[in-house]
Amino acid sequence: MSEDQFSNLPQEKSPDAAPAGSRFPYAEARFVVTRKDNHVSAMIRASDSLVQAVAAYYHEGQEPQPRTAIQMDFDAQTIRIFPQVVFFSDRLYGQKYRKVREIQIPLPEYTNIPDDHFGVVDVMHGILMGLIKDPSYGLGVVKEMRPLISSVEKIKGVTRLVLARNERTRVEGDTFYLELDEYNDLRNGMNRIVRLHQAESLLEREIMAHNASIHVAEPGQFEFKERPYKPGTVFKLLGGHKSSDVRLRGKDRLGLIKALTSNAEAIARRDPKEFVQLQKDIEVVSLDRLIASFEANMRRNSNESDWQRLLELNPFLLSMLFGQPIVILRPSASVGGQTLGGGGTKIADFLAANPLTYNAALVEIKRPKTLLLGSEYRGGVYPPSRELMGSVTQVLDQRLKLLTNIAQIRYNSKVNDLDVSAVECVVVAGRTPPTNAAIASFELVRSQFKDVRVITFDELLERLKLLRELLTGERYVSELDEEEDQDWIEGFESDEGDALEDSADHDRDPSN
Repeated sequence: MSEDQFSNLPQEKSPDAAPAGSRFPYAEARFVVTRKDNHVSAMIRASDSLVQAVAAYYHEGQEPQPRTAIQMDFDAQTIRIFPQVVFFSDRLYGQKYRKVREIQIPLPEYTNIPDDHFGVVDVMHGILMGLIKDPSYGLGVVKEMRPLISSVEKIKGVTRLVLARNERTRVEGDTFYLELDEYNDLRNGMNRIVRLHQAESLLEREIMAHNASIHVAEPGQFEFKERPYKPGTVFKLLGGHKSSDVRLRGKDRLGLIKALTSNAEAIARRDPKEFVQLQKDIEVVSLDRLIASFEANMRRNSNESDWQRLLELNPFLLSMLFGQPIVILRPSASVGGQTLGGGGTKIADFLAANPLTYNAALVEIKRPKTLLLGSEYRGGVYPPSRELMGSVTQVLDQRLKLLTNIAQIRYNSKVNDLDVSAVECVVVAGRTPPTNAAIASFELVRSQFKDVRVITFDELLERLKLLRELLTGERYVSELDEEEDQDWIEGFESDEGDALEDSADHDRDPSN
């Protein structure tokens, strides 16, 4: 046979191409039947033209020999099917599936024992739906049920699939048992999916045709069409009940955020528990990121401007400082000039106010490694550091300038409601001293500041962690390096001299 002749043969036709229940072969394969009492065996014999073509093209004229494809046991009322390749291939009559070589099913009821090809065809016509019944397609499962074979083949050592009534679905040796009702449920579900995707495919093609034709020709009359939303789509796309494991990217993430925003009111009304949980989850994630940023700034000993930006982005931190509602009126506010926006000689890191009473508050921010105590005076007693005293004096001076210039500031900055009857002052600086004696001295010192509250960076961080713990019931695991904390403790006394010198240089900087 010439090469041109082979080009007219069906090339590697899919073995699953037969429609369910088809009795009309595309090539005239036949059953070759052998009967012994109540046992019937049948081989599939492909058409002579196909066998001769395969022999000439692949096997140097040697024809492949048929093998048993069906064994019927009328005593046990079972049929054993051995799916085979029955198309133009060097594997003609070979095993169809990679691992599964046999499918066992129950015999149809009221079946006569067959003696020839037509008798076997009649028996096969009555077998379970979802199985190929035509010998021309090699038997096995129809295309829609092929995922069942793929799933079973994932189990190591399994080569048989048994579909039987009153058999618990299980794996036993080389056999996978599937209960018949469960098989039928699976088949019905597969068919629903196929019909659904056929309908969706038609809809997609109709939309594409609309947009590529009449919309282009008459855009004013025929608007551009998008695929309509269908309930359940997002749930399925996000992995169903495992959606919590999905990590969205790019446009998907932005699209989901917009959808949540536009549907927030409906979610809160119809699914209040889920809405509250969503809010809680978002708050926890936001807190985790804020705590991580806070710790990173502490690790780097970030300067005042970095901390100022962090507080501007997260103004509720100021409420945690004061223990009451606080809103930022202006960062880097000029309290010694004619307006809050500039032109003054005294700059406060933050000018804030209570939104209910409009009482003013001033915040002065230093750095995490700002020294709070000086060298040991005697007997475990530590005086306040020069920088701590300077910070306290600085914020008190800012308050004085605010009080002195409040009338002009109110007029020029249009903040007539700002009240300065009892301006609160807070200094955020340093870390809690590491020794008991130093802690005692620090508490003695700051408790004497009548008009200024001193809070350390690690105290503010601890308040954040406690807030998270209240929301989740779980303690936040710090990312701060334990060795870094140990270095802070060990260097408390040895670095005092350097820290005091740095403090003096910092105070001489006019920007501070």
